[in-house]
Amino acid sequence: MAPSHYQLLCNCTDDQLRRICQRRKLPVPQYWQEGPEGRMRLLKTMVFHLEDNKQLTNTLLDLDGRKLTELKLLAEEGTQPDAAFQDELLALGLILPTGEGWAVPGRVADALADFDDAAFCFQGGPNVALIPAPPYGFALALTSVLLRCMGGIRVLKGGLPAKKELGQLLQKNALLKDERDATLIFGLLHRLGLLWTREGRVDTLLPAVLTHSPRWVPERAFAILLEHDLKLWNMPPAEDRTFLMQHLLERRGQVLAVKPFLAFLETLHPLDVGRTETVFLPFLGRMGLVNLDAEGAHVSLSPHGETLAQEYLLRDHRGTEGHWALFMADQPLVIQPTLEVLTPMVQNPHRLLRVAQMADVETLDAMVSLRVGSDTLIRALDMGLSLEEMNCLLGAPSAAVPQPLAQLLEDLARRLGEVEVQQGCRLVKARTEALADELMLRPELATLGLQRISGNVLEANGPGNAFALLKQAGFLPKPGRFLPVSIDGDEALYLWSLACLSFVDEQGMNHHLDPVRQIIHAALQKIQAEDPNLHQEIRRRVPMLHMGMGAQAAEETTRILEYAASYNLMVELTYLPLAAHRPQLRKVTPQGVDAEHLRGFCHLHQEVMSFRLSRIMGVRLLNERGWTPPMHPQAV
Repeated sequence: MAPSHYQLLCNCTDDQLRRICQRRKLPVPQYWQEGPEGRMRLLKTMVFHLEDNKQLTNTLLDLDGRKLTELKLLAEEGTQPDAAFQDELLALGLILPTGEGWAVPGRVADALADFDDAAFCFQGGPNVALIPAPPYGFALALTSVLLRCMGGIRVLKGGLPAKKELGQLLQKNALLKDERDATLIFGLLHRLGLLWTREGRVDTLLPAVLTHSPRWVPERAFAILLEHDLKLWNMPPAEDRTFLMQHLLERRGQVLAVKPFLAFLETLHPLDVGRTETVFLPFLGRMGLVNLDAEGAHVSLSPHGETLAQEYLLRDHRGTEGHWALFMADQPLVIQPTLEVLTPMVQNPHRLLRVAQMADVETLDAMVSLRVGSDTLIRALDMGLSLEEMNCLLGAPSAAVPQPLAQLLEDLARRLGEVEVQQGCRLVKARTEALADELMLRPELATLGLQRISGNVLEANGPGNAFALLKQAGFLPKPGRFLPVSIDGDEALYLWSLACLSFVDEQGMNHHLDPVRQIIHAALQKIQAEDPNLHQEIRRRVPMLHMGMGAQAAEETTRILEYAASYNLMVELTYLPLAAHRPQLRKVTPQGVDAEHLRGFCHLHQEVMSFRLSRIMGVRLLNERGWTPPMHPQAV
């Protein structure tokens, strides 16, 4: 029988005890060197921590294959370890002196016996050459799709881009080269509510993007990548993806042989090894979340992947702030006399998207290439961008701005507002009386039936759209109400509302939105009476703001749960645990509803638990027979 930790630690010198405590980061009692009682306190403290199952398992898994093999030979056959490894294994407290050699403590030997043989060979050797992943690869791939969707792309009924439109996402885009990658990134953004679908086309819902910090988009998209059903892309199940990232994070900094590593994980969890190896890991490599070698036989977590996994799995946002510093910074714009704009790709994506509002995106690589023109600037005006914002984004007026661009901006400033359209009362106001005379005579505007009511104010009596016809005639009307801005015309309020709504939705506090809904419904009724077309446009956007997605009615929830309990059926709960930041899906076999709690068997935790009804955001009845073992309930 192998000796215990305590027996072997008694043979260690004070210097060896210090080394073990320092390496394993163990607490050291004060005054432990003052007499035998102090030393005994130290030994008991060390035994308590060295035999902790989680710490011991993690320490063993951090070893490379050769050291693990030496350790197992010593535990099973008594073969003394190689001299090159003795100091390292002693410092970790995995081997201890016996007086005649080295021995493995009994608790370490038991832990080694539980290891599958594959665990001794999944560590990559020192000569493995990994291809470094592109920095911020996943985050930049998301930004590239947002940039490509600024002008809108056509989609199929299923919500994914049409075959021909995929070329638009991939055209001159070094960040996405595979069609399946492009559709998956597109799908992640669509599920985040950052892409807006209208009449078979999708464009970037820019106000929704700008309400969040730049790092929010990759963080939430990464969570969807691990949580959502992605069968359409032949991805392994969500639990397999999360399980793999957990173990990669636990072995950060290590190079792992893929096949032995997945074989080892399969002994801990029923993993879909085939799809994990052939689909999921290559996708992580292309997105810069892992580093792979040329053959895809070895893998390690990249800094970008480690950051996102640490934020998602450990809820550690402060510890990863340093990683995002470059991604949050603004980079300079280089504007050529040909009106080509160059700027680094790695920068604050909000700024890139704002610049893309007034330019066409040409290439996406280490540098982003955009092209400014008269048509792109007019398009930006139509989208609600003011001339002041354009000048600020492009750095004008400044000596660094080329003369052609400066002249283009000056011409826009001179022409903008030559005419102003009052949509509600169908009035057209010209800057001068001479211009009003010209409008009266223009044949393109004949359908408006313009009649003068003062020197420079005209009334439109015809059925035509004054704003569109004036633009077609070459005028630049002063922009009216910009639809993506809030229903009361206050853009700042709209952005704050989006930020608050997304936070409330993420925290599972939708029931607090009822007063807000009442205010919005009242405002919509007023707009419907004044401008039915504007009312329809806003109603299309309401679902994007999560305004129609309140919590399921409490009465309906209770009725479904009681029915499932009566007929022993399973249900799927959308549940917000007390310590969680977002709702989770739970399969539960209800046993009964008691006052404010549901008592039922949770198939995730495999035990009977008590769920607060107020934290159940939704419930769906499943056509599956329930199963409940005889266990004691535990409140959650």
